[in-house]
Amino acid sequence: MSSVLSLKDSSRELLVEILSTLNPYYTDVTEKWREHVAAEFGFGRRELGALERLSLNTAHSFFSHNDLPGFFENVDYFGMRLAKLQVDTRAVARSLEIYQELCEPYLSGLFGARLKEVIATLDVLKSATFVTVSGAYFDTKTREFATLLRVLDAELASGDIGAMFEKVLEITSANFGASMAAILLRKAEGDGFKLECSLGVEGLVPDDTEFELGQGFCGSLVATGEPDMILDVGSDPRILHDGIKERAKSLWGVPLKSGKNVIGAMVLGFARPYEWLPNERDLMRAIGDRTVMAIERAQMTEELRAREARIAELSAHLLAAQEDERKRISRELHDETGQSLMVIRLYLGMLEAQLTGRTAKGKIRETVSVVDRTIEGIRRIIARLSPLMLQELGLVAAIRKEAKDVAKATGIKVRVAINEDVGRLAPEIEAAIYRVVQESLHNVAKHAQAKSASVQMSRHENSVYLTIEDDGIGMPEKVNTPRSHSFGLAGIKERIASLDGEVRVHSEKGKGTRLEIMVPARLYQEAMSQTA
Repeated sequence: MSSVLSLKDSSRELLVEILSTLNPYYTDVTEKWREHVAAEFGFGRRELGALERLSLNTAHSFFSHNDLPGFFENVDYFGMRLAKLQVDTRAVARSLEIYQELCEPYLSGLFGARLKEVIATLDVLKSATFVTVSGAYFDTKTREFATLLRVLDAELASGDIGAMFEKVLEITSANFGASMAAILLRKAEGDGFKLECSLGVEGLVPDDTEFELGQGFCGSLVATGEPDMILDVGSDPRILHDGIKERAKSLWGVPLKSGKNVIGAMVLGFARPYEWLPNERDLMRAIGDRTVMAIERAQMTEELRAREARIAELSAHLLAAQEDERKRISRELHDETGQSLMVIRLYLGMLEAQLTGRTAKGKIRETVSVVDRTIEGIRRIIARLSPLMLQELGLVAAIRKEAKDVAKATGIKVRVAINEDVGRLAPEIEAAIYRVVQESLHNVAKHAQAKSASVQMSRHENSVYLTIEDDGIGMPEKVNTPRSHSFGLAGIKERIASLDGEVRVHSEKGKGTRLEIMVPARLYQEAMSQTA
């Protein structure tokens, strides 16, 4: 974000003059500022230290060496640190205001008639600083979401629980910069637990290592059920293996909890002393929670294999959980990421109004354009994760919107024909039909090489009939076999089976594919009356 503040040379010169003139007073101002901010927000040493790195005192140390990019790189770094410390952006903005307000009595005596110009120049610097901090917050939140989505993808893509554990440890280690990682799980019988999967500890801890409850650092995690950190591994008596002391300086650990029961622990080791920040602790805990969910899902899958009579019920539960997860991610994108982007756009607009240089204004407009495209992209993601149109206007409008979006994105002509007598259906039926249409059109766009497709839906007595057809290359014969590994089609079949519906697939090489679906027509009013 350092390029945002493209001030003309005279403005930069004035900033250097202001910051240099204030130099004798920074010690007094900073002391008063720390007292004021600590009293107003209750911040501790780490929060105050990071906020101080955004102040005019810090700016002076960079501007005095004509290092404008260096200052904004510093702001970006400490903006990310503040995000991980979970400091609200409003508190960041207020701390910048307080520092400038404490400087103004000195400025009045130092600059006299030029005070108005001086204040305006400092306001520009303050706005640019906050815009950079907001961008750092957005980047931090984006990385968190990306990490959780990669973990989710690993859970869905891994063929077995062991492969999933390895992938989760790889993703987690890479995200935090850890040199070693391990997952330990409780044994089926007794209070002990054993090493289930590890990275970077080869030769340090035997693969068949087992621990008792409360034994060592991992045992204490399982016993207490609370996250913990060892900042100095060499001096902590809970470290049982000398090899760990040689290779790691700090350890982070979170328990793996299923409900109230602790089923294991996840541990990361670092080659340097590394004290975690609140956001890092919460993200590691969230990864642990997702890992537990994957373990539970694997256990449910084993039950499904053993008890085929319960397949429909458990599949419905998993699909509902997936819908809830989509809605949760959608809400967080809207409430946090979307709002942060709007704040960035607002401050960019304010910054543009205060700048005079044509080049600077052009850069601001380019940045606003990037932000607008990002906002539009997030809106598309939100619509795909949890379409508001389905909830507010119903299934018909949502299907037409999906078809229109696919046509616009791919050039495939999509015709939608829905009889008027379909009406509103129960929410779970509408959601299932919509996801089937969404997945089917996605498959057509990705695999079918089709020029056109159609979606037809009608209702006859107590059933709804859905047909999705394309003129593409058709599906390979093996996709229609009982042992098919087509995840998309398998997901469609599971969704419809959970509603006591039926799925039929007709496809010939070079003659396209037709998907025929029937589900019971449980009406919206009936569903609402049962939940009332």
